[in-house]
Parts: sequence; C-alpha cells; structure tokens
Amino acid sequence: MYVETRPLYLHLTRERFQQPDAGKYVGAPPLRTQADRDALWRGLAAGDIDTVCSDHAPWTLADKLDPDLDVVTARQGVADLETLMPMLFSEGVVSGRITLDRFVELTSANAARLFGLHPRKGTIAVGSDADLALWDPDKRITIDGSRMRSRAGYSVYDGWTVQGWPRFVTRRGQVVLADGDNLAEPGQGQWLSRGSSPQRLA
Repeated sequence: MYVETRPLYLHLTRERFQQPDAGKYVGAPPLRTQADRDALWRGLAAGDIDTVCSDHAPWTLADKLDPDLDVVTARQGVADLETLMPMLFSEGVVSGRITLDRFVELTSANAARLFGLHPRKGTIAVGSDADLALWDPDKRITIDGSRMRSRAGYSVYDGWTVQGWPRFVTRRGQVVLADGDNLAEPGQGQWLSRGSSPQRLA
C-alpha cells in the first residue's frame, strides 16, 4: 500500500469553512483539524506518506462560490499546480519539518518509482531524461493567483509568502521554464507507458 496526500491538507484546516468564502476551500475529503495536519507532516517526515501530488482543479472563484451549489453539488478541489512545490519547500524544508532529500522523494523520485518510470524519471543519472528543476532556495514570493497560469485566477494561498521558487526547468535537457517564462512549445510532450510498481520504495 502506498500513501499520497495533497497540498490542501498540509496547509489549511477546517476553520476555513467558518469564513464567508468557505466554498472555495471545498475538497474531497474536506479539510480536517490542526491535529490531522500535524499528523500528515509527521507522516511525511517519517516516510509513512510516499508522495505529495495535486489533482489541480482550476475552478474559477465564481464557479466555486456559485450560490446555487449545495453540499452535494459543490465543486471539489483547488488549483495547486504552481504552488505545490514552493509551498512544500517553504513550509516543509525551510521550516525544518522535512529534509531536502524527502522533498525530492515526495515530489519526484517516489512518483517515478510508483509509475514504473524509474530510472528514466525521478533521478539524476547517465541515461535518465534530464528533467530537472533548478531551485532558488532563498527567493521569496508572495503568492498571487491572479498572476499565475491557471485559469482559476486565484489561489487559496493568496497572500502567503513562501521561500524557495523554481528558476529553471529542463525537460529531456531542454530549458522549458526560465525565470517565469514558459519556453515550451505545444506538441513537444511524450506519452510514456508506465511499468510495474515496485514492491517497496527505495
């Protein structure tokens, strides 16, 4: 059995549901208590949780706060794609909750192993794909979802200041992100068939 958590549950608690804009925090499962949040961080540090991933649901704020929605029809999930790694680095590595090695395992190496793509993905080695994120561990950014590429136009972390941000990203050795500029061209992706999952993660 492998365990994944999502960013929403590491950073927010159910007190958000007391706010006037509570609908924007709706996910499945719903936000839990601070004790649950603390337990998740302990699980990340101890290796009991294998990956942190996003199901990135880029609803607009109007979509999420539609007054015609109810507990059954509420639109689940939030936009997490651009904030997943900076939030995890800032709240995890910088704060001392997890090590840098665990950060890499949780966001890259373990997922590659689970999908049977290691060592092509998830490691820096001769013969691997050279998919790399070059990180500035000191860069401080205040999150502003209106300036991100997601169609959501907002972030549930708007106003949070994080430390650590990607400066460059390479895909198969080609630079596709440089200081916020997307250099990738449509059609350059490749479909990869997954292999078998390992019996245990390294």
